[in-house]
Amino acid sequence: LLRSGIMCLPGSSDKLGRALLQVSTSSSAWGATWCSATELAKLILYLCSLSRRDMKDDGLTVVVDARKQPPAPVLFSALRSAQSVSPGCIHTVLLLAEKELLAHRERLPGVQVETLASLKALSRYVDSSQLTQELDGTFPYCHGEWVQFYQKLHPFVAGLRQALELLQSCIRELRSTDTPAGMQDVAECIRWHQELMQRVLSDPQLVRVQREGGAVLARLRRE
Repeated sequence: LLRSGIMCLPGSSDKLGRALLQVSTSSSAWGATWCSATELAKLILYLCSLSRRDMKDDGLTVVVDARKQPPAPVLFSALRSAQSVSPGCIHTVLLLAEKELLAHRERLPGVQVETLASLKALSRYVDSSQLTQELDGTFPYCHGEWVQFYQKLHPFVAGLRQALELLQSCIRELRSTDTPAGMQDVAECIRWHQELMQRVLSDPQLVRVQREGGAVLARLRRE
C-alpha cells in the first residue's frame, strides 16, 4: 500500500504551515482487495507520525486529486477512522474535483472539507512551490526514492525506540529502589545495580545501535 503511491507525504506544507498529504484517486490500487479502509487508516496514521514534531499538533492538510476519478468511498471511511483514532490528526481536506463532482460533499467530523474546481482555487490554500509535479507544482519529490529511504530508516528508528524503552525501564527500576537501611542492604543494592547495568550493556539492540548507529546515520545523510 505504501509503495502504490496513492498517498504520499512529500515534506511540503500549506500556506498555514500544516504538513501536506497528497492523495491521487486515479490509481488502479484503489480497487485492490488489500486497499481496505482499515489498511488505509493505518497508512494515514503512519504518515501522520512521520511529520515534523512542530507540525503534528496542527494536523495534516490532505489534498485529494480527484480530477480524473471520483474518490473511492473507502478513502473517506479511512479518513474518518484515522481521525477517530487520533483526533486532530487531519485538519483540512482539500478535494480537487471537476464541476460535476462538486454537488457531492463528504462530511468528516472535526475536519474542514473544501471542494475546489481548479488548481487556481487550490493555490489559495497551497502555493505551487509546495505541490508536486502531479499537481503542476515544483516541489521536488520521487515516491520510489522516498519508499526506499524509509525502508532503510524505519528499522533503524525502530531499533532506537527499543533501546530507548530499555533505558527508560531501567531508569524507572532505579528510581523505585528503596534507600538501603544497612550494610547488607547496601551490598544487595550495589549487586542489583551492577546486574541492571550489565543487562543494559549486553542488550543486543543497544549494542547494535552503538556499533552501527553512526555509520547508518552518515549513510542516510548522504542519500
